[in-house]
Amino acid sequence: MEEKTAQTENPVIQQTNPVIAPSNGTNNPFVPQKTLVLIGVLALITIILLVFALHIGFPGNKPVNQASVPVLKTILGISKPVASSSTYTANVWLTTERKKVTAVDIELTYDPKILTNVDVKPGSFFPNPAVLRQTIDKVKGKISFVLGIGLGQTPINGNGTVAILSFTPLIKSGITTIAFLKESGVTVSTVRPSILTNAQGIQFPFGPTPTP
Repeated sequence: MEEKTAQTENPVIQQTNPVIAPSNGTNNPFVPQKTLVLIGVLALITIILLVFALHIGFPGNKPVNQASVPVLKTILGISKPVASSSTYTANVWLTTERKKVTAVDIELTYDPKILTNVDVKPGSFFPNPAVLRQTIDKVKGKISFVLGIGLGQTPINGNGTVAILSFTPLIKSGITTIAFLKESGVTVSTVRPSILTNAQGIQFPFGPTPTP
């Protein structure tokens, strides 16, 4: 009788204490659905915040209207040399879109084996220029010419000839180059350092013009 009683009681115990099997995702369908919804909401919020940061939140990332931000240029250049007998002359010109130019530093290099009798003088850009430095190294082929406004004069704006170069070729004909060095510069009264944006040297032929 005791064995039968124990056998009849075991099913009750098994029924009241069932073993919970691991869920395979099908017994409780609400958990993965909530997780997917949460992931979707977080992803949507992330995308919205990213778009807001890129296009609205940071002014530095906004596109710049190029037409409203003009690029100001200040350029030094050399004109094509003109021959007069055996001597050539070339203008060093300045184009500036800025105001109040006070001084120009012209640093040039040339081939001393090809050019001789090299000289440099002030042009017409400054009405009464003050020459601050004028040196010509005939061995290294280097010109250093600094000039600016005179005492009590008004800074200059615009385009014009800053200096005039002259030289004589040592050979009858050939091709040579006069180039600006990186030390060249243009200064104004309200800005430091140089406002020079470009310096254009020149390569040119000299000698008799060939007959066609």
